[in-house]
Amino acid sequence: MRERVKRDGLRSLEDHEILEYLLFPFIPRKDTNPIAHRLIEAFGSLAGVFIADPQLLREVRGMTDSAALYISVYMQVDERCRKSLAWNLKLPDPYSVAKYAGYLFKNMDEERIYLLGTGRDDKAVSLIEAAKGSERECFVSEKKLAHSLAGCNAAHIYILHNHLEDKARPSYEDIEFTKRAVKLFKGEGIKVADHLIVGRKQVFSFAFNELMPEEL
Repeated sequence: MRERVKRDGLRSLEDHEILEYLLFPFIPRKDTNPIAHRLIEAFGSLAGVFIADPQLLREVRGMTDSAALYISVYMQVDERCRKSLAWNLKLPDPYSVAKYAGYLFKNMDEERIYLLGTGRDDKAVSLIEAAKGSERECFVSEKKLAHSLAGCNAAHIYILHNHLEDKARPSYEDIEFTKRAVKLFKGEGIKVADHLIVGRKQVFSFAFNELMPEEL
């Protein structure tokens, strides 16, 4: 299996084989293949395994504490990598930011709002999680917005927001939030360049659709 991964990467493995491969260092001297099958059976899919509670993972026969802990933080590492990618990108316009936002929100199962700050050289200088909520909505308070300004050296702010349904049309609350954010950041000399809503199958740009507050 190691030779297959070395030669072709994880794409050469079935879902249960990926788990088998990842578990081996944490469950040494045992056949991890049946454990991998039991995990997928218990949690329904490879993704279901990675988002499962570590205590529930530990209850699967053959799992160890260290293996359960490792699997349970895997998605957190993935999310951290997606966030840190911003520091390596040039983000000169809403289109490039939208491409990054699609990657940032990939596989998220709750709504979140991020404030992405870019400098005058179009590189990211800050990425702040302003809110996260239920499957339907999340809310950012004035206090949270104000706190996000602390130490922020951004020339522009992009509001990045995901919807869990296919469409990305803004709600009344989304529009009102954008007004509040633009007013607050303008007072600090920072321009809100766009509010981008990322749905499962589309992206909505406030700037492209002439919905930024100064155009209302």
